[in-house]
Amino acid sequence: MRVPLSWLREYVDVELRPNDLRDELTVRGMEVTAVEVSGAEWSDVVVGRLLEVSRHPNADTLWVTRVLTEEGGEPLEIVCGAQNIAPGQLVPVALPGATLPGDRRIERTKIRGVVSNGMLCSPQELQIGGDADGIQILGTDQEYALGTDLRTIYGDVVLDVDVKPNRGDALSMVGLAREVAAFTGTALRKPSVDLIETDEPTSAHVSVTIEDPELCPRFTARWFDHVFNGASPDWMQRRLVAAGMRPVSAVVDVTNYVMHELGQPMHAYDADTVPDGQIVVRRARTGEELETIDHERRTLDEGVLVIADRTRAIGLAGIMGGADTEVTPETRRVILESAVFHGPTIRNTARRLGLRSEASVRHEKGISWDVPRFAADRAAQLIAEITGASVARGIIDNDSEPKPRRVVHGEVARTERLLGIPVDVERMDELLRPLEFEVAEVADEAGSWDVTVPPHRLDVIEAVDVAEEIARAHGYPLIPGRLPRATLPPYRPDPSEPRHRVRRILAGLGLNEVVTHALISAEDLRRTNYDPGDPGNVRVANPLSEAHVILRPVLYPSLLTSLAENVRQRRLDPWIFEVGKTYHYAPDARRLPMGAETAGKGRFEVWHLGIALLGPETPPAVGSAPRDADVPRLKGLIEAMQGALGAPMPTYRPESGDEHHPHLHPSRAGRLVDPSGRDYGSFGEVDPRIAAEWGLPVRPVMAAVNLPQLFALVPSGFRVSPVPAAQPIDRDLAVVVDEATPIGEILRLVRANAGPMLVGARPFDEYRGEQVGAGKVSHAIALRFQPESAADEKAVEKALNKVRGALTHHLGAEIR
Repeated sequence: MRVPLSWLREYVDVELRPNDLRDELTVRGMEVTAVEVSGAEWSDVVVGRLLEVSRHPNADTLWVTRVLTEEGGEPLEIVCGAQNIAPGQLVPVALPGATLPGDRRIERTKIRGVVSNGMLCSPQELQIGGDADGIQILGTDQEYALGTDLRTIYGDVVLDVDVKPNRGDALSMVGLAREVAAFTGTALRKPSVDLIETDEPTSAHVSVTIEDPELCPRFTARWFDHVFNGASPDWMQRRLVAAGMRPVSAVVDVTNYVMHELGQPMHAYDADTVPDGQIVVRRARTGEELETIDHERRTLDEGVLVIADRTRAIGLAGIMGGADTEVTPETRRVILESAVFHGPTIRNTARRLGLRSEASVRHEKGISWDVPRFAADRAAQLIAEITGASVARGIIDNDSEPKPRRVVHGEVARTERLLGIPVDVERMDELLRPLEFEVAEVADEAGSWDVTVPPHRLDVIEAVDVAEEIARAHGYPLIPGRLPRATLPPYRPDPSEPRHRVRRILAGLGLNEVVTHALISAEDLRRTNYDPGDPGNVRVANPLSEAHVILRPVLYPSLLTSLAENVRQRRLDPWIFEVGKTYHYAPDARRLPMGAETAGKGRFEVWHLGIALLGPETPPAVGSAPRDADVPRLKGLIEAMQGALGAPMPTYRPESGDEHHPHLHPSRAGRLVDPSGRDYGSFGEVDPRIAAEWGLPVRPVMAAVNLPQLFALVPSGFRVSPVPAAQPIDRDLAVVVDEATPIGEILRLVRANAGPMLVGARPFDEYRGEQVGAGKVSHAIALRFQPESAADEKAVEKALNKVRGALTHHLGAEIR
């Protein structure tokens, strides 16, 4: 919302500088996004007096004028096309070299053979009004001194205020003036209404029917006769332009002026276009059409609230009027509407039609019940003063009974906890009374209060809203920052973290994770050699397709599906895993896997890990034959995973006949066994008939692990060593032995005799030749010791000597 300070000062005394006012409003929730100065785009535009006006010798529609811009100076000859000029008038003169809004530069130029030394400016060229045809007339006497900079006359400071959605009351000059008055301690001056009415009643010319009172809780209307709808006064046009509105005509400008002044949208209808003055507020009919005043034809439906006459819609309620009933310069009788409409309905209509207007924004944010009638009277007064209209006696009002003000109850102690500052009822009254709240103390043990909310504050409903108002009035910067005192709840580990850890480990081991659908087909189970009709299966009552009828009892069909899809895509070496649930039906809760969680009504689910390896681990290379996945490699992956988890290594046993998994090879399948002798998983090679059924070129190996059982094996804590305080010490050892001595035996003796400081031993070179003799080989071994301190270097040498002695004694080695 654009707020000209000169307009705001009509309702409250503002002594603050614009930037200080911006800061005060912003800290109280009325964020000022910009401070603009109207007239800042002007330069060298001054007041001049027309001395002569004569016809242009070479053009019938142009005038040649002589203008004096300073006392005792030489008059300027300026060519002008406006028809409203006359000698003696004071007018704005843009001198040669002047700039106007839009970065327009004025130069001395020749027009139809006559040199023009500048330009006389219209209101539109100065962006202070909507008239582009006539020159802005500043006066005819001594209103302004010649040469006066026009910025001192029309320049103004404009605040661009971002009013939040819950503060519809602040979308007006009076609403913002109320806020300024509250924090500056000055008085709010509301506009007064002194309306002269005729003896003829409004009800004789206007009637209003509201078909859905929930969508239109209040509707007021006034009737005018003898309206002369010319241009509005310059002062009103300047204010509207500064506020971002385009001046149209006197009646329309008054409705826009009062909307900005009081926050009440209004609309004026040409009374002669509304048969018998009958107005109906109703929902639109499906397919009903309306041409709005922007001359766009719109198709409506029952979700749109309209203003209608007896037969047709004549306006979109709270948004925009219709073209057929808009006021024109020929309008002589006017019906003025001032109403409250249902905000969500207006918002939905404006969004669907792409027609968000100044009026719809205010209805969306909410309008107080008491505003429409006062706004209608205020607009009636201005229309009568400006257009000379006569105002019919009385007003049409569907809900004129006063409404009780809302009372909010709260406790002082809770208010203090919410704000973090000490506050009592007396302080609350001191802060809230300037905002028109009334505070009363309640005599009870809890130290309670009652706050009577002013009618314009629709957003204050509960005690927390009152606390927010206290904080705003006190000043947010004055509330000290303080950490919360609440005791934090104890740490609760993420129950899914162990599963994520398994995923990270297997991905690090080179496997790819797959995520498959938990719903599978009966055919998938059959192809995996499982019984689709097993009563322990969980079936879907209303499946979307035959491919999703059973919640999988095992992961194997899902993994085989992924392998088959990879083969179809010509990727013949998928090594994959999945962490997912299996599902079981067991009304008596028997024969369930360990770790099963109930899902209700005899249904259970268990987290499992499935691994499937197909094809070689690495792609073929020159000089080396690829090795297909096999059971030993699968066992190695499982052991590596359990080692990374910190779980003990599994032991293995072959599957017996009654527990055999039907998809695995009868003699190449086994079970994972924990230290207590319980099974917690299975592994093996897929039966060749099952592999052929799924179209796999070779037999994959697969494993399934019960994750709850596996995680039960993982210790809750780990012993770790501190970060070493000393750098590691590297030593190289060259050993000459018989060629028949295995390198592994050398490394075994090194590790057995070097002591706990040895952290690494690896061979890095070997030599055969004349220097070591026939039948001999020299091995070079890199040793790394990790001492606890820098003073342990002698201990490293002692350990190294012990290694040399052991090698010499046991292997007859020669140390080089």
